[in-house]
Amino acid sequence: MDDVTPFFSIVIPLYNKETHIADTLLSVFNQSFQDYEVIIVNDGSTDRSLAIAETFYDTRIKIFSIANGGVSAARNYGVGHAQSAFIAFLDADDTWEPSFLEEMKHLIERYPACGLYSSSYTVLEQNKVYDKCRHLPEGFVQNYFETEFKHGISRLSATVVRKAVFDATGGFPAGMVSGEDSYFCARVALKYAMAFTPKLLVTYNKRFSGINLRYCQADSCRESWFDLYEEGDFYRNELLADKAIRAGIRYALGFHKSRSILIEKRTEFTMLSKKRWRYLFILNRLPYPGIVLLKRAKYIYSLTKLLNSWVSMTTPLYTVPNMSKMKQRWQARAASVLHVCKELLINSARQDGQF
Repeated sequence: MDDVTPFFSIVIPLYNKETHIADTLLSVFNQSFQDYEVIIVNDGSTDRSLAIAETFYDTRIKIFSIANGGVSAARNYGVGHAQSAFIAFLDADDTWEPSFLEEMKHLIERYPACGLYSSSYTVLEQNKVYDKCRHLPEGFVQNYFETEFKHGISRLSATVVRKAVFDATGGFPAGMVSGEDSYFCARVALKYAMAFTPKLLVTYNKRFSGINLRYCQADSCRESWFDLYEEGDFYRNELLADKAIRAGIRYALGFHKSRSILIEKRTEFTMLSKKRWRYLFILNRLPYPGIVLLKRAKYIYSLTKLLNSWVSMTTPLYTVPNMSKMKQRWQARAASVLHVCKELLINSARQDGQF
């Protein structure tokens, strides 16, 4: 690699993505704009992810292996080794269209005063595919917090940030189990403008998201969504309430009741996330057996979705013997457990005088 600083540094955190990392890297090397370096941070993978990444020979690749510390720590480590003035983030199971970097460069040239640059993206879920933010206009994002709350504009694999802005913001909150990317972008948006293009340039893969394995864990970071609270800023406060309530639900399901109750009290002001807040309210009053049953139902439901996804991606349903009956049994079990949980929720609420 020569001494010329590349235009982009691409940071890819890698943890147990052996089935996806090859496609992700191919989408990088197929870019029409080729002035970049690739920084892969292997976050303690236990599968063949690292071995697969090492089969890609290119002088622009740098691979680092660190002890598992979570995606935020891996991204921060990667940015710490970046040479470029612009950082492009890419998760190890997402992909870019060939023109992504070229379009980001054009966006930077048209809106040089911004700190964040982003595009619309396609979402792959278990049984559906849809586009996000394609209807929004190109240019400066007028109210980041309103746009993020309503449309989810900050998908990290579709985002480029100036390295100087990243350093000034403090990077990602290491130890935040979920929503660390949204938290980082929100922190940036407090001080810097965001430019956006509605071109579909990224595919975000939610089919096998790792968050399903962490949904009952508590955050260990010092940062909090409540750090962003500002009296009188409606959408800013609604966004932080929505994110905090989601964390509170994780805490409640993971038996971190004191923390989930605190979040419930501090987000009572919300108007736009009231339904989710009520769910947290009830979870905080649900007895231990009810939480156990609810977690079991969620587990069965997740398995059912994975089964449906596997069937849809591998073979037509009618070619798998007894597959329809198998799905029906799983769905019946999930429905049964959810019914019991619902009754427990109602009875618990009645005992507390809420109904």
